[in-house]
Amino acid sequence: MRHHTLTASVALVLATALGGVAQAQDTAPATTITWKGAPQFQWGEFTFKPRGRVYFDYVSQDVDRATGTDFSASESRLRTARLGVQGTYSDQWAYVAEVSIGNGEATWDDLALTYSPSDHTEIKVGNYKSLSLENLTSSRYTTFMERGPFNDLIGAGRVMTLSARTGGDNWSVTGGIHGDSINDTSVAGDEQTGAFVRGHFAPVVSDDVKIHLGAWARMRDRHDDSAFRYRVRNNTNYGDRYTDAGSSPLGAGDKDTTYGLEAAGVWRSVSLQGEWAGVNADLTGGGKADARGYYVMASFFPTGEQRNYDAADGKFGRVKIRRPVTQGGPGAVELAVRYDNVDLTGFAGVATAGQYSAVTLGATWYPFPYVRFMANYTDANNDAQVATADVDVKTLQLRGQFDF
Repeated sequence: MRHHTLTASVALVLATALGGVAQAQDTAPATTITWKGAPQFQWGEFTFKPRGRVYFDYVSQDVDRATGTDFSASESRLRTARLGVQGTYSDQWAYVAEVSIGNGEATWDDLALTYSPSDHTEIKVGNYKSLSLENLTSSRYTTFMERGPFNDLIGAGRVMTLSARTGGDNWSVTGGIHGDSINDTSVAGDEQTGAFVRGHFAPVVSDDVKIHLGAWARMRDRHDDSAFRYRVRNNTNYGDRYTDAGSSPLGAGDKDTTYGLEAAGVWRSVSLQGEWAGVNADLTGGGKADARGYYVMASFFPTGEQRNYDAADGKFGRVKIRRPVTQGGPGAVELAVRYDNVDLTGFAGVATAGQYSAVTLGATWYPFPYVRFMANYTDANNDAQVATADVDVKTLQLRGQFDF
């Protein structure tokens, strides 16, 4: 039988706390309804609001192999469909519960309860993400359609987590422990465990200028879970992975330590952002290997908007459109460029554990809040440790997105 020690504990705390909040509302007063992208209902100190997002994508990809058959492929698809609820109770409690719907199944995304005993101090429990500037910035607000190979390398998705945070108006320190994803259906053995810490500082925050600096570290032990994989896609979640350390004892991780650096700057309508991460892995075959990855990106709003930076949380939020089309304006336009690099050559003896590099161009139109249309073009090179395994990939992606 599988031992979900942290997962079970977190789920119990979450259920107990939400039950207490619900019990406190047995004698709720009359309902008040306001509009915040969707109707928000309020009964006394308790609020409830539906939330969700839908991304419709078209992807076209050309694959050029050093060995083997070249090919092209394309697909129209529903990239993301999520539905959930969020709300608060008094000034101290907040909750979110959101499911992802696809392929006839529903899985949990964010499922969390937050207790804030004072300003900038919180204890959070549930299934959520905790590392990396771009990873913590919602996909509703990221500059590009996909977070890219950097995010693939660090593997910092939603898992059951208990964390504590303190901070101020322009800084924060968060630390905690990780378990497995709440969606893991394995039935035998012990779940993976981990510990992490992240800190950020915004030394300059003004109307025109924002500067973000951050650092984080995480240790993981897979225990009886599947081995950790180190591989990347071509700035899209469509198609195959060609830079891949594989699942053999030469490339799969038993334990690892990952550390990262973050930096970003905003000057009026121009922004720069970059992150770097290093992974030190203990392999299932008994050896060790290192991996490195980074990206740098720049964006510009010719329509005069500015990326919306949250200095207290250290992440980016929704763009505030100066003249939306609903008020007779052109909406907002953002132009962007990004360079990615991931180096897996530290995994000796794995032919496909090479180096990935890519340039992505992006253009986004925001006609009004909660809707945007995106186009990304990526020219990627997968340079394997054996030249005959090299693969070049060119990808065009288009998206229509709305959220509430």
